[in-house]
Amino acid sequence: MPSSSEFKDFVLDCLEASSQPYKFSSRKMFGEYCIYIQPINEPFSMPKPLFLICDDTLFIKQYKELEDMLKFASKAPPYDGAKEWYVVDVDSSTLLQELVETIAPLLPEVKPKKRPKK
Repeated sequence: MPSSSEFKDFVLDCLEASSQPYKFSSRKMFGEYCIYIQPINEPFSMPKPLFLICDDTLFIKQYKELEDMLKFASKAPPYDGAKEWYVVDVDSSTLLQELVETIAPLLPEVKPKKRPKK
């Protein structure tokens, strides 16, 4: 079942309300959404994928830096055939802020897409 745009908007509002030095955006993929993060002070940097929204549930990859913070969080695959990810409580603004502050600096740079050769 695809995620609703209302839930995606709610998640983006929650992330923006956490008053962080980042801006968030989303992209629809196969009926679900990917949430991207970009530092406000780096407007020309590429947005980096941070969260997935699948079946109106927010997921974050199992980074080792999050083990202590999310040790009691449930885990589930966001889609069929995927590894397990952490299920994030969207209503906890402090948790969202901690997740972003912990993981955003560690995300690898996004490689630009190569143009097809003619």
